Amino acid sequence: MLSKEKNELITHTGPGTPTGDLFRRYWIPALQSDELERDGKPKRVKLLGEDLVAFRDTEGKVGLIDERCPHRGTSLYYGINDGCGIRCMYHGWKFDTDGNCTEIPSEAKDGKFRQSIQLKNYPTEERNGIIWTYMGPEEQQPPFPEFYWMGLPKENILVERVWQECNYLQVMENDVDFVHAAFLHRAHGSQAVEEGILSTDLGIDPNHPLVKNPPVKQAVEDTNYGKRCVAVGIGNEEENAFMEIHYIFPFYTYPPRFGGEDGMWHAFIPRDDHSTWAWDVQFAHDRPIDVEAQHERRGLELDENLRKKKNIENEYGQNRDLQKTKNFTGIRGIANQDHAATETMGTITDRTNEHLGTSDLPVIQIRRLLFQQIDAIQNGEELFALDNESLKTLYSDGLYDKKEKTWKEALPLNEQFAKKTKAAESK
Repeated sequence: MLSKEKNELITHTGPGTPTGDLFRRYWIPALQSDELERDGKPKRVKLLGEDLVAFRDTEGKVGLIDERCPHRGTSLYYGINDGCGIRCMYHGWKFDTDGNCTEIPSEAKDGKFRQSIQLKNYPTEERNGIIWTYMGPEEQQPPFPEFYWMGLPKENILVERVWQECNYLQVMENDVDFVHAAFLHRAHGSQAVEEGILSTDLGIDPNHPLVKNPPVKQAVEDTNYGKRCVAVGIGNEEENAFMEIHYIFPFYTYPPRFGGEDGMWHAFIPRDDHSTWAWDVQFAHDRPIDVEAQHERRGLELDENLRKKKNIENEYGQNRDLQKTKNFTGIRGIANQDHAATETMGTITDRTNEHLGTSDLPVIQIRRLLFQQIDAIQNGEELFALDNESLKTLYSDGLYDKKEKTWKEALPLNEQFAKKTKAAESK
């Protein structure tokens, strides 16, 4: 349970809010590379409550700028993108990808006046088909995060993003919740899946440890990237299943997977306080990914604005007969099941009425870290710095081992990921 004031503090991310200021100090995936063409149509992008426009100029460079022209406020989305800049349709003012005003044809002499005009813009970085941005102070820009999947061949990766109709926090808290899979994602019968594929669009096989183990024993430990959440459940007659979720501060996760299964990385970026850009990067470690099977099991069908066709208005396509005979929800698609659970809480759920239990340990711990860092930015203290060398090798990798073993024995934290103590840092 949170107070009304604390719930507002942790969920509001617009300009000038403490959590918004915090999130602007980390790299954010903004849009996919193939959404922009050289001298092509600009793209509206809303991030952390800010209305922005992205475009790719004649030389292929990406600009991410304020949507409003600084002249009279007309939307630059409707402008002309050519000649290494975007030109406002109203009076022809032109801007390059760095926000510099390069032409003011409506003025007879534009020298000093033009040079005084600077459009708000954010730096971008393109990796693995994703355009990233940093929205914080230039002098405090952190190193670009080098996630494990960025080192895999292009054919091993599937990237999707979707507009989710609720606040980022309930989406992210769902992703660190081990126990929800045993209900929300459980299929009633065995599922035939290809190598590496976790599930069908109905859900996860009832014999898989993720769905046959409510409740599970859980633990959370501090790391140099955020938190590692560990769960222990029954694997088979002789072994337990040891599972892990990685929460990478402030809005990235690796949900649980076992050896041989394709991996998943998520980013949950506030679009505004009432909606989220949910990013899925699915990856196969040592082979081309089965794009069709992975896309089908997630079940996302999107319109041109990346909004779901199955949504709260049509009850996510829920079939009550299917719910009785095939899976727990009557909804097809793992992602659709998650979205139905989190969106029906309301766009910002009222946490003054919640009742957390022992199974909610990861949720409690992640909120605690977020509040610690919100306090830090308000007090001008040093913020959590991600360990980039750890990110290069990190992904979720559960296993089976003897029931006699503790989770620390079976699935010990790699020393590389351990959080440094102040004593160790001072050496």
